[in-house]
Amino acid sequence: MPKFTVAIAGAGLGGLVFAIALQKYAPDVDFQIYEAAAQLAEIGAGIGFQPRTWFVMRELGLESALLNISGNGQKSDLTLIYRKADQHEGFTFNESVADKENYTFHRAQLHQVFLAHIQDPRRIHLGKRFASYTLPTDPAGQIDINFKDGSTTTCDVLVGADGIKSNVRASMYTQLADAAEGAGRADEAFSLRSCIAPVWSGFVTHRALLKREPDDQKSSCHTTWMDHLIVYCGKKRHVVSYPIAKGRALNIAAVTAAPELEGTLYEGPWVAKVPKEEVTDLYSGWEPEVEEMIRITHHKCTTQAVDSSGWSKWAIHVVKKLPTFVDGRVVLLADAAHAMVPFQGAGAGQGFEDALMLGKILGHPKVTRETVSSALKVYDELRRPVAQHVAALCLRSGQFHSFIAPEIQSTVTSWAGSDGQALGKEQLAKLTEAIERVKEWRNGTTVEEDCKAALRKIDEQLA
Repeated sequence: MPKFTVAIAGAGLGGLVFAIALQKYAPDVDFQIYEAAAQLAEIGAGIGFQPRTWFVMRELGLESALLNISGNGQKSDLTLIYRKADQHEGFTFNESVADKENYTFHRAQLHQVFLAHIQDPRRIHLGKRFASYTLPTDPAGQIDINFKDGSTTTCDVLVGADGIKSNVRASMYTQLADAAEGAGRADEAFSLRSCIAPVWSGFVTHRALLKREPDDQKSSCHTTWMDHLIVYCGKKRHVVSYPIAKGRALNIAAVTAAPELEGTLYEGPWVAKVPKEEVTDLYSGWEPEVEEMIRITHHKCTTQAVDSSGWSKWAIHVVKKLPTFVDGRVVLLADAAHAMVPFQGAGAGQGFEDALMLGKILGHPKVTRETVSSALKVYDELRRPVAQHVAALCLRSGQFHSFIAPEIQSTVTSWAGSDGQALGKEQLAKLTEAIERVKEWRNGTTVEEDCKAALRKIDEQLA
């Protein structure tokens, strides 16, 4: 008999990794996964893993399977190159080598690997879009869950891993706001309700996959097929490229920044197919390597489990800085809790760190149905500050890559780019320092230390 039951809303990357963590660390916990989609699929293109993320993958026994689909294969040292590219003759102003455990993947392939590691596929229920939950009046009672199709279920712990538009978060913050309002705290209620909907970051990303052709050495952008992650920087724009699918395809993300629109309502669909000409116009006058990369993107790119048609435009939305990830025995994880801008490739990794810690916490022998609420508060206390700090640093990276960081702006009197303006050597040196500084959190620490701290705290509290 299981010590308690867990319902996971969402079978995306975060939800599946959490389920894998439960299998390893909490085998006496029964879990079921409820996915809104009628069939399982992961949208998006490339994704990068850094050492902290790779630690999670190793802990969960996923390393070998992932190395088989890595963009840089068995080689884990990825060269990061930063170029000033918004001019005809671009140049490198920063280059570094990530010394270990940096890998790139295609999201769809990654999802398939995670899915294959769910020991009992019957635990995954499709076509179950979460609607709302009701907490029990009896502390020992179960949580009631309602789905959009009218069906219901119960659980002891509800985990919202249902993405940036999380209905679990919406239900949680609606109830928290209602309680605040009922207690006469109108300002608090207003603030809590503002946490329900995602907000536009002011960034838009155009994405495409470029298939590697046998004669790609004839192209001036052939260097992108080596072991490089390249960030082509420019005023209010930047382009990121790196290999995925064992080096058989290039992931391209072309970013446009409108910082003055951050927090405003984005007009139009969040994701839409667009003609290549829309991207070509945005990067007209940039260095030839960028212009050619955009020009030669195929209308259709198909590379063994990598299938993408043309260019798509993504309005990058984020989740506001939440005051809590937990409400009783309900807990948020990954994008549902802290969806962030993608400029350090850290969003998915933070979700995996959530999954590892939460899996270990629920598997702790002192965590039972009666004590799990206290244990979830430990998760919130330790994971929320870390994830929200990383989210802030990712935003800083995007600002630096697009030359819109306030401290860079304040020191620049002229620019030399496609708009006829210039960044001097002194500013670029400061920019290099800033770019490296906001990535320092990734080195020298692991989520293992945080997990140990969480388990120690639970031991102390539940002694």
